[in-house]
Amino acid sequence: MASLPIFMTAVANSSDEPAFPLLYTWSTVEAQVKEVLVIPDDEWLEEHTIEANSLDLDEQQLYEFGFEASDILAEWTSEFDTDVIYGLEPELLNTLIEATYDSKGLEPSFEVHSIHSWFEERGVNLDDAMLEQGQTTPLHLLPPDELIIQLLQTAVEQELISPSDIPAIED
Repeated sequence: MASLPIFMTAVANSSDEPAFPLLYTWSTVEAQVKEVLVIPDDEWLEEHTIEANSLDLDEQQLYEFGFEASDILAEWTSEFDTDVIYGLEPELLNTLIEATYDSKGLEPSFEVHSIHSWFEERGVNLDDAMLEQGQTTPLHLLPPDELIIQLLQTAVEQELISPSDIPAIED
């Protein structure tokens, strides 16, 4: 199992009826942040639309700069050596991850747990820790990459992970 937790967030096609992902952002075991746009599966678009979203992502951008679900799943398979990842809104994230796997007829290879529970299990109240750092913007309003960076920084500042846990990146 990875020494560093995998934190993940996503942007859905709709805030009212989320059915599929537009973007995934996650931390790696090297404490880097990865972000990928998702090319919508044809079946997703038959039943749902892409509504206005916090990042102003539209269908054209997804097709132009996005990746197929199979590419994303291959990357996760090679990167994630854990059976649990952590998300701010685990129910929503789980729905989006399941849609991605389901589009290829597969089952998710990991569970999604609450990021708050990861911190609580280590004796830290995430909301209090964020306020101590001067972060007054609610977590769910942060851009996805900033959210993941903030979570990693908070974990380091609370001494839940140490910089020495982060593998050296070789050139």
